[in-house]
Order: sequence, then structure tokens, then C-alpha cells
Amino acid sequence: MRKTTAGAVGITAALIASLTLASGGTATVTNADTSAAHPTASHKGLSGTSIPVQVDPAANLTYDPDQPNQSWYLTAHVSAGGHRYGLLVHYLNGGLAGKQAGSVSRASVVNEDTGWSTRSEDSLPLGKGLSDKQGVDIHTDNVSWTGDAKEMKLRAKVPEGTIDATLRPRGSVLYNLGTGYFPMFGEAKYSNYEYALPNVDTSGTLTLNGRTEKLRGQSWLDRQWGPLPDFSTGNASWSWMNLNLSNGEKVSVWNQKYGDKTNNFATIVKPDGTHTVTEASLTPDESTRWTSPTSGRSYPTRWKVSIPGEHAKLNVTVYAKNQEMLIPGPGYEGSAAVTGTYDHRPVTGTTYIELAGK
Repeated sequence: MRKTTAGAVGITAALIASLTLASGGTATVTNADTSAAHPTASHKGLSGTSIPVQVDPAANLTYDPDQPNQSWYLTAHVSAGGHRYGLLVHYLNGGLAGKQAGSVSRASVVNEDTGWSTRSEDSLPLGKGLSDKQGVDIHTDNVSWTGDAKEMKLRAKVPEGTIDATLRPRGSVLYNLGTGYFPMFGEAKYSNYEYALPNVDTSGTLTLNGRTEKLRGQSWLDRQWGPLPDFSTGNASWSWMNLNLSNGEKVSVWNQKYGDKTNNFATIVKPDGTHTVTEASLTPDESTRWTSPTSGRSYPTRWKVSIPGEHAKLNVTVYAKNQEMLIPGPGYEGSAAVTGTYDHRPVTGTTYIELAGK
């Protein structure tokens, strides 16, 4: 992996954002400092940025065997055959729940109109199916994913069929905490890097039960790496959402818990590429919990998201209750609808809610 850093200026920006959050405020990072520019791709794809960031969104797609807990996470909301679908494809190298010697390759499909869902999950040896070829290069029994920041090809299998898609990222990159670096749980020993390509034009086919339909829609590609604690102890957990809103704003919301400590924040990228880092909360509606007949775990199926700095009050509701994943340990990856108000105006959208840990 070829990681670029911005030296002291980038670290300072991250610290300023962290300190602002600690005081319950908001930090805005603009594109004014052209001397710190890190071009990301051609004008036909990703937009360039002058934000002093800690990652390179093109080069850091590549697998680095020296980095722990690497994740390539793609969610999509598409139309196919007269229905709306949520799609998820995820390769996690390193695992959670204390299974640090393994990896997982998984895919899921949910019909957002009917609530039908399916998934495939493969448990793999560490690094199985990965190569350090530039860009994404993943090959497992249920996922084939190759390409770069300009175009990727994706094929994923579920028991009832396949997803075959072409992915073309465009527009602004979302850098979590404004720089792409943040201490998970607010702990420096869990230094993580995360960025997203939240505007990925997605086209191809979806085959289910022998019937093939053309698909078209948008994907969000999230890339993260860095050390994590042993989740099997029950001492750590998180809730995360990637909000794709009708006003054009993309929001990554983290609610992290480590022992008695919480670390919550939202990173927002505006249509013009401006980043805002601010406080946020994800509050589950405990009355809507669904209990898995497979694992016995229960998960909320509705949340309220509050982002005070943006005057945002959002309601999030899953399209289907049964969106549990079992490998490496029970967790939830749920396609969901968003309604509410943002900057005092009505807004709608889509998201995936990820629940990890106990």
C-alpha cells in the first residue's frame, strides 16, 4: 500500500478536529489551501482536493500485508426488474471477535420493496484471495473484485444468484474526521485510517433464481485499516452509518464504545467537496428490536440520528429485519431508508447500518 501523508499540517488538522469534537463543536475543512493538494484521479472520475489528508484514495485501495484489519466495504442501492435492492460486498482481512488469524468474504442482497434477503459468507485464512496488485484485487469463492479508482469490475455470489457490476467512482472523496485518520474509540493505540468513495456510478446485472435483470444505481465504497481490540471480550462495540441524502450530502456517522468510554462523530462531505466534522448521535429505538432465530442476538431496526451542527433530525428504518451476518461473529449489516429534516428542510435518503461487537 502506498500511503501519502501531509506531515505536520495534516496531523494538526486532525488534532484540531478532535479537540473541537471533544468540546461539542463543529470543524469545517475547506479546499482553500492549494499548496497541500493531493490530486486523486482524472477530471472524469474523482475530484481533486486541497485538503491536507493522511491517505491517498487511489493508491490506498491496494492491499498492504503489513496493515492489520483491512476492510473493503461496498454498499449499493440499485433498481433492477422493477424493484429496489440493497447490495453489500465486504472483504475483511484480520477479522473481529478475537479471530485475528482469519478473514471473511461476504455478500448480501435485500429486496427493499418486499423485505426478502439473502447472503453468502466465507471464512478464510488470513490474506486469502488478496494480492498487492495496484488497486483492488480480491478473488474468493463468492467475490471477484478488481480495478482502480477510475473503474472496477465486481462479481459476487449469493445462494440464489449473482451480482455483476461495473463501478465508476466520481466526485468528492469523504475523508473520515476530515483527514482520513482517526483514533478508534478515541484511543491512540487503535489508530485507524478510513475514507470513502461515496459517489460510485453502478451498472450491470442482478441474477436471482435464474432471472437476470439490468441493474443501475449508486454505491458507496468504504476503505478502512488499522488495529482493533478483541471484540469477543464484549468490551468494545460500534454502530456506523453511511448516509446518502437527497440534498447531495454524504455523511459517515460513528458511535464507538470502549468500556465506559464513547466516541461519537459525523464526517460530512458537501456537494462542493467541503468537509465538516461535528458531533452526532445514533439512538436506537429499543422497542423495535428483532431477535435472530439463528444466533439469539437481538438488534434494533429503527434509529434516530441527530447532528445538531447541521440542524439534522433523521429517522432510519431497515428495509428487512433479517440482515444479520454470522462470520466472524454475529453482527448486523442492514440496508435502511432515511427520512427527516436537515438544515430545517425535509430530506430523504438511504444508508447501511453496521453493528459490530456486543
